Amino acid sequence: MSEGKFDTSQTPQSGYQQLLDDLPRTGPGTKGGEMLRRYWHPVCLSASLQDIPIAVRMLCEDLVVFRDGKGRPGLLGIRCPHRLASLEYGQVRDDGLMCSYHGWKYDTHGRCIDTPLEPCDSTVKNNIRHLWYPVEEWGGVVWTYMGSEKESPPPLAKIDVLARSDGVVKLVDGDIRNYNYLNWMENFADMGHATILHGLVVRDLPDELKPFSDRSIKNWSPLPLEHIETDYGMKTVSVLDTGDPEIKFVNTWALAMPIHWRFSGIRSGFPPDFTDERQEGGGMIRIIDDSHFELIRYSLTRKGNFTGGWLFGLPSDLKGTAAEKNYDQRKYKGWEGIPALEDLVLQESQGAIPERRLEHLASSDRGVIMMRRIWHKAMADVAEGKDPKGVERQAKPMLEVDTFHGHVHVNDLRLGPQNMPSSTEGRGLIRDQ
Repeated sequence: MSEGKFDTSQTPQSGYQQLLDDLPRTGPGTKGGEMLRRYWHPVCLSASLQDIPIAVRMLCEDLVVFRDGKGRPGLLGIRCPHRLASLEYGQVRDDGLMCSYHGWKYDTHGRCIDTPLEPCDSTVKNNIRHLWYPVEEWGGVVWTYMGSEKESPPPLAKIDVLARSDGVVKLVDGDIRNYNYLNWMENFADMGHATILHGLVVRDLPDELKPFSDRSIKNWSPLPLEHIETDYGMKTVSVLDTGDPEIKFVNTWALAMPIHWRFSGIRSGFPPDFTDERQEGGGMIRIIDDSHFELIRYSLTRKGNFTGGWLFGLPSDLKGTAAEKNYDQRKYKGWEGIPALEDLVLQESQGAIPERRLEHLASSDRGVIMMRRIWHKAMADVAEGKDPKGVERQAKPMLEVDTFHGHVHVNDLRLGPQNMPSSTEGRGLIRDQ
């Protein structure tokens, strides 16, 4: 396999074709699903989990998340192992979750701790261990680890946006998509699409930000891009010339395996945002199954960040800014003009699980090719009993990814796996108020 591309010249049953079949799979026993199970995943927002259990599908498994009477979260198989009634309708108790049908009760580790209709000397409950997964509550999110090491999982990777304390964190869930999660993740390995798809409708900066934007930058389409593998995943870096040959303008997108996408800047740094404003944003994916996932967006707003002028997520009516035409028979009409909606429309149009063997990849797809190679290596590592990329055995206070956005002197520009300076310590604030 060469540095720049996969070898697609083999038979239809080649290793590459098998990879394309394995990549989107998320269920237990599949190469893709077993790889995903070596990472922690978001289950729900902490604020959503109160005194009523919530049915949740994760990685093709039907589960129920609950918070017991002492405030401890738990994640169990959704069907009571007694007579298969749904624990979504269970009753929260101080020490666990009770099935409403016959009263069998389970603690957060799946141990059956009560069978009230059985004789007092019955040992039935001692032989029951219901499906359970460990959970951890951190950063306003309930997380789970669904891998084989669930009795002693690796530490949770604490993504930087949720770990920082120098701003206000916003979390928004509920955006559920009906296609494979890789349609979304590959989008963020493909910064080049921004100049076409997100340039269909001409955009401009809010008037109050225009004085802070570098108007000397002219040649930004197509974007010159560098794709760089990192310890946590990969990043895509665009380096643009400015009016000063000693100064470059940089925009960076990062992927932290296997569910986080990150950026800064205004509207993720889409041209013509040539300001030094760094608004840390992005999000993570809750993978439901092979053809469904939920987006959980997050952002960090610091004092001095610009806070207006764009929409966070999808418009409620799924309408763009383009005019609708009464003869338009498509599902989405007038969809152009809002980046989040533009991404939805085109990603959904690829298919629930795209038939990737029909693709014709080109030089502009180098980021997508790199991402697939990284996922391929992670699946192979797991199959060999190794930890995949991004799994650390020692807890760290923060997983910091590179989202550098702004001007930099050529002597300070670093195009490698190491991070450029972060937006901590007041960096990346263009307004002093």
